[in-house]
Amino acid sequence: MKITLQPNEMIIRAGNSNLLLNGQKINGKLIATNQRIYFKTIREDYRQNDREIMPGEISELHFFNTMWVLPNGMNIKTKNGGEIHFEVNNRSEWAKIITKMY
Repeated sequence: MKITLQPNEMIIRAGNSNLLLNGQKINGKLIATNQRIYFKTIREDYRQNDREIMPGEISELHFFNTMWVLPNGMNIKTKNGGEIHFEVNNRSEWAKIITKMY
């Protein structure tokens, strides 16, 4: 997997993640840079599910538990009313980075 960084863009945190979309778990990597957040899928045939979230698009960040008990869910709400759900490890560390962005 390769991402193209913009000039002066640096990766702050990257880790395994699942994008939760229409009842599916799409395996990939969540990448936070100093300019945006990326979700890149592992499998080529799921590339249409890659996401790029700019800080100005984020309105809220919420936690949720997956399977009602696992504290690894993170929901990014966008200003246009969209929601992007992820499963991540160490979600509080991700939240610190993301909330500083918007």
